[in-house]
Amino acid sequence: MSLSKVSTQPGADERGLHAYHILRAATEMFGRQPGELEASQLSAATQRAEQARALEDLVLSSTNGRRVSIPNVEVDDAVERIRQRFDDEIAFEKALLESNVTVTDLRRALWRELAFDAVMSMIGDEVEPISDAEVEAYYTDNPKPFHRPEQRTARHILITINDDYAENTDEQATLRINAIKDHLAQNPSDFATQANTHSECPSALEGGLLGHFPPGKLYSEIDQVLFTMAEGEIAGPVQTEAGLHLVLCEKIEPAAVILLEEAREKLRQHLSNKRRKARQKAWIKTLK
Repeated sequence: MSLSKVSTQPGADERGLHAYHILRAATEMFGRQPGELEASQLSAATQRAEQARALEDLVLSSTNGRRVSIPNVEVDDAVERIRQRFDDEIAFEKALLESNVTVTDLRRALWRELAFDAVMSMIGDEVEPISDAEVEAYYTDNPKPFHRPEQRTARHILITINDDYAENTDEQATLRINAIKDHLAQNPSDFATQANTHSECPSALEGGLLGHFPPGKLYSEIDQVLFTMAEGEIAGPVQTEAGLHLVLCEKIEPAAVILLEEAREKLRQHLSNKRRKARQKAWIKTLK
């Protein structure tokens, strides 16, 4: 099987197009080839494939769809992007073969996808641009998304409690974590090193780093302590269902309001995308 150019005009095997749509649905929905799916998964992928194919047919049979032109070079590029997902040419060809899709089928299917996208883009381009007044009105009427809550960067050291292990009985775990706490009281800058050495959480590999969080994202017991701490403070032991924790509040980012000028262009793009999608949806409705 080679990647030499083939005709991308209508007339390719319809079964191949159908197989391609199932292949695409299977990889998008489940990250697997159709032949690797369970019966219920294959049924779901087939249903999505049929819906996608029907919509494609509808759009490409429209006046705009019949006028669209896609250069062969764009199809070449699309094929190459797919090929690069595989280790080599053999793996690429094997995947197509197992899905009952030839390179001819693939090129035709990709031509149709590119044509579909081109038509939908043209329809979206018919909308009026979003004005400054619309951006400002949305910002004023929808304040919540533009209020950023306080966030904190946290590290922790975890000692688990498990009576099956002598060093992790409740008594021994408490002794161990208090010994670490005593060390940190004298050497607070050693927190990451102590986490790397003693913590029984995978985060130990990153010096106990949990991440950057607003309230409500961690164990409630840790959350309640973390958001009362001063920056640089170490607290604990805090007990959760995972075990005993020492917690470091490494950094505090205060709550803030995102100003209109900071949000303006992203908000304009968001509103523009909504308007374009609404226009595209309304246009498709006229075709039906």
